[in-house]
Amino acid sequence: MQRNTKLKPEYFYQLCSFLGESFGNKTLNELCAQLCSFFDLDISTEGLNQRFNTEAVEFMRRIFQSLWLNQISGSHSIVDRHLFNRIRILDSSSFDLPSDYIGYEGPNGTGVKVQLEYELYEGVFRHLQIQNGKGSDINYAKTIEDDIQPGDLCLRDLGYFSQENLSAIAEKGGFFVSRIRNNTNLYQQNNDGKWEKINLDRIMETLQPGEVTELSQVRVGAKSKKQLCVRIIAAKLTEEQKEKRKEHLGQKKKRRKSTLSAQRNISMNIFATNIPQELVKKEEMYSLYSLRWQIEILFKTWKSLFKIQEVKKMKKERFECHLYGTFIQLLLCSSVAFQCRRMLYHQYQMEASEYKSIDIVKESLTVSQAVISKGHSLAEVLKRIYKSIFINERKSHKQQKKTVFDILHIAYKQSVFSAA
Repeated sequence: MQRNTKLKPEYFYQLCSFLGESFGNKTLNELCAQLCSFFDLDISTEGLNQRFNTEAVEFMRRIFQSLWLNQISGSHSIVDRHLFNRIRILDSSSFDLPSDYIGYEGPNGTGVKVQLEYELYEGVFRHLQIQNGKGSDINYAKTIEDDIQPGDLCLRDLGYFSQENLSAIAEKGGFFVSRIRNNTNLYQQNNDGKWEKINLDRIMETLQPGEVTELSQVRVGAKSKKQLCVRIIAAKLTEEQKEKRKEHLGQKKKRRKSTLSAQRNISMNIFATNIPQELVKKEEMYSLYSLRWQIEILFKTWKSLFKIQEVKKMKKERFECHLYGTFIQLLLCSSVAFQCRRMLYHQYQMEASEYKSIDIVKESLTVSQAVISKGHSLAEVLKRIYKSIFINERKSHKQQKKTVFDILHIAYKQSVFSAA
């Protein structure tokens, strides 16, 4: 704050984050009304509009950066680590913008892509970067290679597949499970020691629906500076699984996402991994890879609960304040929800729902300003959040689907009789 003003920095911060729910859809009139209602602050729409400038964007960015660093340094694992040092899930989420902002070029005009690497054991945002909508997934994966440590497991979708990236993970002592692109050539040595190209289609024809096969010591690619040898796990889908995949691909197509490689492999799952057989059996590989969906749950909260993609036409600086304010909100909500889930497991061996827990935290922290103003402390608000998650947010087991705890072989109770 460079001069004495009615709009204090803490008011502006709250307006852009927890106070400004659906900030991206609100008019300046509505934002001014919120400031008047909560802080008895009278400000004109033009006066508020002028506050959205490059300094305000930097202010919000620094707050987010500070919170992001704190959640990494103060994190604790939900359970004792099993098999892997860390489970790192990398993916991106994108959305279109209504205005032509410089630096935010997207596939459909103007857009934003957010790269996120989520660490499953500690529930932290390991890496997060805002890009323009055309940012390369493969290139971003290269920028975070130096952070990989021995024993880390890296899970990524097909958009990040790169022989060079997988080789870099292996060289640093890390593990990976990755789907492979449809046009990737795979080779295996014959009895004479010569490398022969593998015909996966022919192999799949010999399998029954639901059957899994494995090929060991398979070389990826014909020519490469770094030779990469992996285990190839191939599974033939059942008719029910094929129908679900077709439905999922249809939804992606509606969102204008490429599905060409997946459509060619509609009847099979093919994974490449460097995890030794004694650590993970071939029958367990699909379940292990399905942990990647935990980041999809996070992205679902971003768009369903926080409405990060719902942005009306506004100037660039105001949009960026909205973007960082929303990231502050979802980072705090995700961190609080994870710590509640961690404590509930240690106290009651309970597996709580990720999505529902974040929803409860969001609703609670949104109204926390009013609760604290009545004399209650933040600690009391957090206790109420913990109790609400305990009562209402046990993880459901739909259609016998495996949960994260099931996949990681973590013992837990499906019912709790004690009162929180």
